[in-house]
Amino acid sequence: MNRLVALGCATLLLATNSAFAAAAPLIVIRPSTNHIDVELPITAITSKVRPKERSEDGSGHPIAPTKTKLGKGHYLEWQIGYDTPDKATPQLADGVVFKRKGETKYGYELATLLQQARRLGLVKDSQLKNLQTALTNQPSTIEEAERVLVEKVASPEGSLPPGFQRAVERSPQFLKESVHGTVLIQLKEKQRAVGVQAMLYVCLPMDQVLRLDGTPRPAGPAKTKERVLYRFDSESIGLLLDVVRAFGMASKQHNEDLRQILELILER
Repeated sequence: MNRLVALGCATLLLATNSAFAAAAPLIVIRPSTNHIDVELPITAITSKVRPKERSEDGSGHPIAPTKTKLGKGHYLEWQIGYDTPDKATPQLADGVVFKRKGETKYGYELATLLQQARRLGLVKDSQLKNLQTALTNQPSTIEEAERVLVEKVASPEGSLPPGFQRAVERSPQFLKESVHGTVLIQLKEKQRAVGVQAMLYVCLPMDQVLRLDGTPRPAGPAKTKERVLYRFDSESIGLLLDVVRAFGMASKQHNEDLRQILELILER
């Protein structure tokens, strides 16, 4: 009897946690009258969003957000997406549905942001059409033209056991920097297939994020389960267009998908 009660409680707890997870998605898009706020977590360090510290060489290092005074010199790395196979996902882009290799995809995150930006007049149809043209005329992509290289390098004598030699993996990165943030493309070896894949991230300066009430977030350690806002308005919307350009140059598949998404947005 006690076992049955325990199992029942566990099932109820699981259902409650699942309902809470469904009610609190990782990324929340909040359109307003003249801007769009994106609500992001800053303590879920294993998720698509994680805080990093910029080093002197420009690279980023993961940090413990609750033990670090987050502010200037730190940023949120967001592995932004543009689609999902789950039609039950909240905040899908209206009418943005397309096929990829026989699978149905629904516009999400970047697609939703572009659609909302167009509705608010933050992005004009002419800008979206120019993006279409640029993607169509993209001569080659990073996945086609670039490679991850492994080079043997000298090590101080006696620093390694006999027979060992030091090698360094050199992976190209591509970035577009602005005062509102950075779009970063990293080339990595595929883990379950042959070849390389281009990973795209949006890096948002911590000193530009807002608290959930829309006021500036003061520098300081993150609170448990803290969430913040990044605001796309008439000044920062160019960062969103840079994301589209970056996807278009990253891979053939991204290029094709974004052209379909732009066409569907313009048709609405």
